Amino acid sequence: MVPLSDEELMLSTPTPEELGLTFREEDGDFWVTYQPSGLALPIEAEQFPQVMLLAGYSVDEHPIDSAALATLLEAIRRGQGTDMRLGGPVNARVEVYTSVNQMLAGVVVYPAQGRGKDLTPETLDAALKHSRIVRGLLDESLAELTDPATQKKLRSSGKPMCMIVAYGESAYDGDDAWLETLLDEIADRRPQMDEEGSVDFLELGDFPHVDADQVLVRRHPPTDGKSGWTVTGKTIKGRNGKDLNLKAVDDTVKLAPGDNDLLLSAVSGMPVVHEKGAHIEQILKLDEVGLKTGHIRFDGSVHIKGNVNPGMKVEVTGDVKVGGLVEAAYIKAGGMIEVGGGVIGRKRSEKEAEAKDGKEKIDDAYLEAGSIVKARFIQEAEVVAGQEVVVQKQILHSKVKAGIKVHLPGRGAIVGGVTQAQQLIDIAVSGAPANMPTKLIVGDASEIKAQSTIINNQLKQLEIQKQQLKEIVAKIKKNRKPITEEKKQQILTARDTLKVKEDQAYDELKKLDEQLKELQTARVQIRKTCHPGSQIEIEEGSFSPRNDLGKVTFFLRDGEVNMR
Repeated sequence: MVPLSDEELMLSTPTPEELGLTFREEDGDFWVTYQPSGLALPIEAEQFPQVMLLAGYSVDEHPIDSAALATLLEAIRRGQGTDMRLGGPVNARVEVYTSVNQMLAGVVVYPAQGRGKDLTPETLDAALKHSRIVRGLLDESLAELTDPATQKKLRSSGKPMCMIVAYGESAYDGDDAWLETLLDEIADRRPQMDEEGSVDFLELGDFPHVDADQVLVRRHPPTDGKSGWTVTGKTIKGRNGKDLNLKAVDDTVKLAPGDNDLLLSAVSGMPVVHEKGAHIEQILKLDEVGLKTGHIRFDGSVHIKGNVNPGMKVEVTGDVKVGGLVEAAYIKAGGMIEVGGGVIGRKRSEKEAEAKDGKEKIDDAYLEAGSIVKARFIQEAEVVAGQEVVVQKQILHSKVKAGIKVHLPGRGAIVGGVTQAQQLIDIAVSGAPANMPTKLIVGDASEIKAQSTIINNQLKQLEIQKQQLKEIVAKIKKNRKPITEEKKQQILTARDTLKVKEDQAYDELKKLDEQLKELQTARVQIRKTCHPGSQIEIEEGSFSPRNDLGKVTFFLRDGEVNMR
């Protein structure tokens, strides 16, 4: 159906008299009386404002209730007389809304109609209080809503207006106390790429290390939380941060003097930082050394529960203790090496051994200790100890060198290879019935003599420098010219320095002489059998038995190897 134009609507609208309608005002309301006129005139809702105008009433001043109008039109259609309230003034109305968490409040203001009252501050305040909006109110927004200019715009538009009128304040929790790691470098043990772009998956870098009195971690105290509130006035509590008690868990760490929030190392070792502080591990504990761990370099001692697998390298400043086997691996320790199992290397031909001589023995069994090496057995390996080598069972086809002695208790035997000690080799059996070449060397004075030669040469040079200094002093005295205090001090300092160096050199010579005297008692002690093929060397003397010998001790007398 095509809607009628305003002109058509006006021309087609019947008059109030034709319809039988009479309008009146009563106590501010707008009433209508319908008396059927006998004429069945059609009337639509959109024509009714024109009917009111013809009767001298405006819809703007007398708003019509849509439900009442529908009732009236139905009565006209049926020709049923009625007297009813049709409408009246509509005051401005407010609806208040809050968010689910009650941190936000807003209003919808419906404009006044007709002669209704505009929204007043009192009405708005009453509506907010009815909805329990009592905190966080925005005064500027409330003033704008009740401003006459705003109300006028609302009346003219006839549309509701929405606005936020209150905000709550969120609570927030305090930060928990936390630990800041102050270590400059923590080793990143991952495969590293070299300059040529190659990656060694066994070279994972060093373990971290700190010295005593080095800073480890700092405690940052907790912060307080702050309470908040909702627009309805409900308090929301904020949690204070949890505290953390920083303390020295053992004697490897300590609190800094005058600063209980700073933790220092008390000893040197590997720092271990955890959620409650830190401590120092002076012993690195591993299940085994292999592809998973990579090569081990550590400033301290290492305890390995299982094996050291082939091709692996262990270098430490302290001791190394291995519960299992050492298989074709490299171990170097500043202290002691103890192997619960045995040491097994790779058998090589003489040509291969010569090619490897002087090169890194990473793919051989090579053990070097600053003090003592202990093992159940040694086979196809090279072992160097600053003091002693102690083996429970046997040494097979190996190269062993000890600063003091090599000892195999019980029935321990040395078969093949070269075994060397400065003072004593003490074993049960040397060689094997098959005439296996087995070399036993004690009392080697070559290194001591070489060192003595070096020190004697140093003494000669010091004597020359002393003589030169004396000549300078004699020349000054002869010329009888005064010298500066600085020059005098230089001469005295040079004299004292030469004296200190000379004393040190003589002390070293004295120690070397004592070592040479100790070598005079060097011996090879075989408690059960010395088989042919054994070669005994003491200093420059040498002896090889042609037949099996029983219990025997070899020693040096008058430059020759003797036995008893």
